[in-house]
Amino acid sequence: MSKKDIKRKVMRISLLGDSGVGKTCIINKYLYDKFSETHQSSIGIEKNEKRLKMNDGNELKVIIWDTAGQERFKAMSTNTIKGAQGIVLVFDNTKKTTYESLPTWIKDVKEVKDNIPIVLFGNKCDLIDQTEVEKDEAEEFAKDNNMEYFETSAKENINIEKGFKSIIDKAYETAQEEDGLDLKKTEKKKKSKC
Repeated sequence: MSKKDIKRKVMRISLLGDSGVGKTCIINKYLYDKFSETHQSSIGIEKNEKRLKMNDGNELKVIIWDTAGQERFKAMSTNTIKGAQGIVLVFDNTKKTTYESLPTWIKDVKEVKDNIPIVLFGNKCDLIDQTEVEKDEAEEFAKDNNMEYFETSAKENINIEKGFKSIIDKAYETAQEEDGLDLKKTEKKKKSKC
């Protein structure tokens, strides 16, 4: 395959979930292999990116939106859902309330984009003695909502890569089935000369 045949595409993945569940830590581990015990909550939306080569030879620029989980930023989260091809929904295994808010997050997503692929991350699985959400319960919830479930730990790098690979593959496949309508070429258009 020549360089000319390779298409460059952009895919957007949005991380959603309550404040403090570890969305930023998950992104930092995935993109930069870094973890910090101390981290300030995101304000608004932060944009990160990673370049990947897909099995079909396409180069993919994955833009990962890190959204604030606070109620006052819900409107911004709605905008990231509109522009996304995939959603990573995150809850904190050590805080049952973040798990209990998942139906609201799913409802918010479905109201904006009903067909979007979603995977579920139960973060902080390394804190076994503090677990408030059992794996079986989360797996059942994910199955009932047509999602794949990953117990993750940004600190210990458990299932971070695997979870992102899953959502990127699902979103890419969905976009291909829709004739690539959701994937936009990143190549700049040539300006015509007058």
